[in-house]
Order: sequence, then C-alpha cells, then structure tokens
Amino acid sequence: MLLTLHQWREFATNDLSGVAKLIPCFDGPYIIVNSMPEFLAYTLDLPNSLNIFPTFHSSQLKCFTQNNASLFPSCKHAQPGPIMTAEGLEEYAIEKILDERHRGCRYQCLVQ
Repeated sequence: MLLTLHQWREFATNDLSGVAKLIPCFDGPYIIVNSMPEFLAYTLDLPNSLNIFPTFHSSQLKCFTQNNASLFPSCKHAQPGPIMTAEGLEEYAIEKILDERHRGCRYQCLVQ
C-alpha cells in the first residue's frame, strides 16, 4: 500500500470544498513490479490516472494484509435488517427529493 502523504497538497489545492485530513493514509494495494534492495526502492504497477513516478522508497510503502474472517468471526460485517420504529412501522431509504413546500414553520418534502 502506498502512503498518500505526497497527495495531500494536490488534493487540497484542486478541490476547495475537500478537506485533506479526511483522505485515507494509504492507497492501494498495488502490485510490486520491480525491487531494488540496494536503494530500498520498489516499483509499483500504478494506474495511469495517478500521474506520478512509479518508484518509491520502502518508507513510503506498507505491506497489505488481507483480513481473515475465520480468525475473527465476531468482526465479520453482517447485513443489517430493516429499520423499525417504536410503533412497528418500517423505515425506508430516500433516493431523492422530488419537491418541497413551506408549511407553517416547517418544510414538507415529496420523496422517492
């Protein structure tokens, strides 16, 4: 995995609404194409969209370890059931707001 510290400045300058501290610390995982142990450098198979040189020092990389669900079965993410209100009614997810109107001191929304 590749450290994203060098991408923070680019992220903050390109998108004024974004906050650089909210981007993840590591990006990837990427496949190592070439290793140069005398320089502690590795060449990664990066997508062309990153526009950065693909060779990095080992201090910029982190080993990727796949999660093993059999070792920690309690950490497995289960699909949640439907959300029920106190009255026993099912709540629904809103796809989009179609229309809204002002009614007294509140707004009423037509949703899909």
